[in-house]
Amino acid sequence: MASQSSSPVPMLTYHELRAAGLDTPTIRNLIAAGDLTRRGRGVYLPWLSERSDPMIVRIFEHNTASSGSAHVYTHTSAALIWGLSVWRARPLVHVAHSSRRGDAGPAGDVVRHNQRIPETELRLVDGLRVTSLERTIIDCARLLPFEQAVVIADSGLARGARPDLLRELVAEGRATRGIRNVRTALQAADGRAESPAETRFRLLLDEWNLPQPELQVWIQTAEGRYRVDFAWSSRRIVIEVHGYAKYFDYGPIDTKVAEQRTREAGLLTSGWRVLNVYWPELDNVGVLRRKVSDFIRTPHAALGV
Repeated sequence: MASQSSSPVPMLTYHELRAAGLDTPTIRNLIAAGDLTRRGRGVYLPWLSERSDPMIVRIFEHNTASSGSAHVYTHTSAALIWGLSVWRARPLVHVAHSSRRGDAGPAGDVVRHNQRIPETELRLVDGLRVTSLERTIIDCARLLPFEQAVVIADSGLARGARPDLLRELVAEGRATRGIRNVRTALQAADGRAESPAETRFRLLLDEWNLPQPELQVWIQTAEGRYRVDFAWSSRRIVIEVHGYAKYFDYGPIDTKVAEQRTREAGLLTSGWRVLNVYWPELDNVGVLRRKVSDFIRTPHAALGV
């Protein structure tokens, strides 16, 4: 029998990580990549965002050193400047120059793209010249693997990217290298995702051929009205996906954990089953698929099925 809920606390023990299918080398790699932070002996927190993104600092350093030259930040650099979610991209500064002379490509951590960006696709953000939101999404989709590209596309749509302008840029780039990747990423994008974790989980659900959920659903309970990440209303089940932002970006961790407990209690007492999925689990697809599949397919006593 599946349990009705998992602990909403993002603190994970070593044994919980192992139970989720992560071996010791994988845990070490997650720590090295910044996806886990060790907070004590055998205790970890997923993907903390306490520090400023070092790539933003590097971009401003590059801009200061390059003052006076006509350059535009592009690709993942532009995405970071726009404030989009950029997941696992290489730590490179992407910059375009209007001149077509000189060397293109990497020089240290700077990738120079010798290309002219039309004025209609240029914006000024925080004093930096960048590609437009729509152009940035498309450039990243050309450059990045599918999952990373969709994370950026979801974030861009949530930030206000216009679907009609995206379609226009795709049509204009019909013969452009990588345009097939762009179309695939845009087709999978959904601006309702609120974090890379939600994007990644949604893409996994698509792969697994499980019943499709409703996204960002409001549920009325006796304790209040709550919006949940993924809901199957006919089955009265909810899956909440936890990246770092829910706990670390908008208030003290103790407050966020207390809010999460209240929220989950309200859903449970209103007849909903709840499953929590945490960021490290997204890297152990086989184990997570079994966990989610069992949860979705477990009969719900409240429905008499």
